[in-house]
Amino acid sequence: MTSTVDKYSATSDIDTVGLIGAGRAGQWFVPKLTRAGYETVVFDADPEAAADAVDRGAVAADDPADVTTRADGIVLCVPTQAAVETVMEGSDGVLEALDSGQVVVDTGTTTPDLDVYYQGECHERGAGYVDCGMTRHGPGESQHDQEPAYTMFVGGDADDYERVRPVIEALSYEHEFFDGIGNGHVVKAAVVLRATCRAAMAAEVSEFLSNNGIDPERIVDLLGWEVPSPYLDPPYVTNRGFERAMSGNDDDDGDDGEARGFRVDDRGARPRLRTSDWAKDPAIALAVARASDSYVPMFTAAYQTTLLAENYGSALADRDLEFGDPEWHLFHLRSAYRALTRPQEEWRRLDRWAGTDDREHE
Repeated sequence: MTSTVDKYSATSDIDTVGLIGAGRAGQWFVPKLTRAGYETVVFDADPEAAADAVDRGAVAADDPADVTTRADGIVLCVPTQAAVETVMEGSDGVLEALDSGQVVVDTGTTTPDLDVYYQGECHERGAGYVDCGMTRHGPGESQHDQEPAYTMFVGGDADDYERVRPVIEALSYEHEFFDGIGNGHVVKAAVVLRATCRAAMAAEVSEFLSNNGIDPERIVDLLGWEVPSPYLDPPYVTNRGFERAMSGNDDDDGDDGEARGFRVDDRGARPRLRTSDWAKDPAIALAVARASDSYVPMFTAAYQTTLLAENYGSALADRDLEFGDPEWHLFHLRSAYRALTRPQEEWRRLDRWAGTDDREHE
């Protein structure tokens, strides 16, 4: 641990950027940083992700503390708040090596109260900290081999922001600074709230039309609604099954089945639906709403639908039972409405198979 020192000058330069997390979003940060002329030092708990980042132009580090020792600015791009806490406070974490003049940027989904805490920890060391929520569904189009165009929402002190602004400009298509620590993640929560409500509305309307014999795509075309194509797929079919999502084998169109809908949970115990990866964002948005006494009934209902869908699908997966949609994830919420409105046939089949060793699909 370093001792408390005077805060750095906001005019100092950042030449080397440390990136902790090179997965779903972080993989795209490496080429953005290298094109901007930064030397990039990377660590990821997944050796394959780290190796891919090296192939893209980064230099590998041993752990988060090693990244911090070698970098002027440290960008966190890890998937959960628990991961942020581990990266920051672990025995080989950022805070163990952080020193005066450095700055930490958290681009994940973290609660504002944790942002306040880590800003204090960083400032005690003479370092900076900003929270930086982001979305890929803002202005700008993908470039450089489908590299996402991120819009970023930055919160924190003005001095900390100015120190790291060139790095954020390199990472984002557009960004906005909201003075006050935690505000970037509050804006991210609002973006998640809007997206979840819009997805639930599209799913519910599409399922309502399909259940009444109307092709929802015709209505979308007629009225010019902005409804993503996954909500307009063919009607529910019970014999398509989860097996394509669970197998991990290439299907007929060459896609990796495992990537479609399942992962192994942190304990490696059993398959979990991909909603487990994404449900954290609405959960944090709901927590922020409750903490600020914000009334969000539509968002609450949409979030509960997502949780119910995940629980239902998990029960089916646990019993090797077929289900009607191989592309189950948060952005395909129509599956949730199918699960809630048409579960009877699936549960009847489950009862029929109870106590039976032979569970071959019909």
